[in-house]
Amino acid sequence: MNIVIIGCGRMGQGIAITFALAGYNLKLIDIKKRSKNDFNKLLIKINSGLSKNLEILNNIKLINKNKIKRILNNIEVIKYEGNNNLISSADIIFECVPEKLKIKKAVFKLLSENANKKTIISSTTSTILSSELSKYNKHPERFLNAHWLNPPYLMPLIEISPCNETSKSNIKKAYNLFIEIGKVPIISKPSPGYIVPRIQSLAMNEAARILEEGTASAEDIDKSVIYGFGLRFAILGLLEFIDWGGIDTLDNASNYMTKAMKSKRFTTPNIVKKHIKDNNLGLSTQSGFMNWKNIDIDKYQEEKLKNFVKITKLLNIQPKIKI
Repeated sequence: MNIVIIGCGRMGQGIAITFALAGYNLKLIDIKKRSKNDFNKLLIKINSGLSKNLEILNNIKLINKNKIKRILNNIEVIKYEGNNNLISSADIIFECVPEKLKIKKAVFKLLSENANKKTIISSTTSTILSSELSKYNKHPERFLNAHWLNPPYLMPLIEISPCNETSKSNIKKAYNLFIEIGKVPIISKPSPGYIVPRIQSLAMNEAARILEEGTASAEDIDKSVIYGFGLRFAILGLLEFIDWGGIDTLDNASNYMTKAMKSKRFTTPNIVKKHIKDNNLGLSTQSGFMNWKNIDIDKYQEEKLKNFVKITKLLNIQPKIKI
């Protein structure tokens, strides 16, 4: 597997480390026109950044220090200089240039003209829709977006967002590659914010509003996330949690918040109203956002609580039991 990464910034370096840790050799390509002297300065900066991140992984006991050199040897940093063979020989190319459409358009033009027909071309954008970027690829059937979360070598999730033209075989190839390197890929249609940034932006803005209103200090707001719903959602998905507590419970709480805060941002979507109308309330009716009919509910809940206790023990925040 010939892996090429275009762009040597934080995300490009992070993805390079991810594949290098998994034993892959790859090319990290600087595509920007610059003098030899400037490239040498950049090379020193990149190598320093890669080494620093690997030292941190050693310090937190993820890798052994004696493997750092071997991991770095898997990453070849190259100045492009019009060498189109770097592109034509790739099996998959990750575009990691700045989030500016003008720059990305130029990169995709270059890749489209020089990549071979079987090469998968993947953006890593967190903001621009794959359906928008596909317009700048001559062969959109081989184009998709793979949104990695920072730091990519630690965060398991990758949001794959194909465009309408992306072939099923290329989606499968990318999906299987991510599985192979220990990631958890999910599929999202082209939609602003995809999944994680969309949910995350709402939560972050609400946290800022709570601080702005003077309801709580910044420290206590963050504690509420770390030791509250953030901890909970390490075990339960959002929709899973709604089913656990009851879809009608969400609706009741949302109706109160909408009136109390005088804001429609707390209004429940139509799908919630429909589930309530159809009496699909979650665990209590064995049907909600998920299908619970063939699940042993008691065993399922016990397993989830068991996993929750494991996390509290790991973080040394388990309940104090003195009896």
